[in-house]
Amino acid sequence: MLIVGVLTRISSSLLSIIMLGAIFHVKGASNLTGQGGYALDLILLASCLVIIVMGPGKVSLSNIVKKIPRLLH
Repeated sequence: MLIVGVLTRISSSLLSIIMLGAIFHVKGASNLTGQGGYALDLILLASCLVIIVMGPGKVSLSNIVKKIPRLLH
């Protein structure tokens, strides 16, 4: 859904919850880099948060269709 640009904020919210679970539950938040580091997970979490704040772009399918309410973008 993120690639197509439909319901981006909802799917980014779900992915951020998954990334938080990956950082704290799976990896144990032991160290940032190295063996068992969570640097990539932190970058993915930051990118999901940016998508939540900024919303879909002008190239997204929801911008072309314009029938999906702005809140759900």
